[in-house]
Amino acid sequence: MKSKKSLEQGICILLIIAHTSSDQCVTSEYLSHRLGVSDSYLKKITRLLVLEGLIQSNPGKKGGFTMNRKPERISLYDIFHAIEGKDPFVNATGLVEKVFFHNPKLAHEREKEVLQIFDHAELLYKDYLKNFTLDQFLEDISDYSI
Repeated sequence: MKSKKSLEQGICILLIIAHTSSDQCVTSEYLSHRLGVSDSYLKKITRLLVLEGLIQSNPGKKGGFTMNRKPERISLYDIFHAIEGKDPFVNATGLVEKVFFHNPKLAHEREKEVLQIFDHAELLYKDYLKNFTLDQFLEDISDYSI
């Protein structure tokens, strides 16, 4: 499985916002300049983070983004889910029926077995991500400005 590069960018966006004073908003222009990505692309990522409830978008002249949850309440799974979505890692296309064309029942059984293995692996992967929270990555930089 290959994650989108926006997953790394989403984590970096959250780290910058979380490290900023809670009474300050971080603008999309600042984030895009800081990360070296286009402002329009960055806005797509921040929108996903807002929709997931991880950050808040504050309109106005002094607007921008602030944290919507404390970093210790945001797991890597939450970020993964916001960026990657809910679609399963693997979907069947019915191609296995061409392998076991002589026995459609066997084709269905094999397809089901393979999907169960990938579903279980996906569950383990996502559960593992839930063990790590954003605050763990802020500990070493709390005394530094980002």
